[in-house]
Amino acid sequence: MAIDSSRPLPAAPRPKWELPAIVNIKIRRTVVPAPVHKHFRSALPDRREAVEFLVRTSGPIPARALGPALFVGDVEVSESQGAGENLYRFFAFDLDRLKSRAPIAWGWMGATKSERIRTKFRYELARE
Repeated sequence: MAIDSSRPLPAAPRPKWELPAIVNIKIRRTVVPAPVHKHFRSALPDRREAVEFLVRTSGPIPARALGPALFVGDVEVSESQGAGENLYRFFAFDLDRLKSRAPIAWGWMGATKSERIRTKFRYELARE
């Protein structure tokens, strides 16, 4: 009977899922055009009023199945798109739920309060 006495192979390195720090956030009201679909017509309106959070981070957001989210008080803002190197746009469409001066936290979609990363930023719309 053969016995393998060799050491087990080292495990593959695990991916790093840490989010970069938020360096700056600019907040403003905007109108977001609906995406253009090729094969069907959307039931959503052609344009929707939104609050845009332009977020600059200290590095890129790691790609993974769960996307990043801002948490404005208890409101999760997870609709986002890249806007440049370490620059991301997040859109909130439920404007009535956003409370003035609410703290802004950062994490992955669905993060519990204890998993969220606090930031120094608060929700305040820029004067237009």
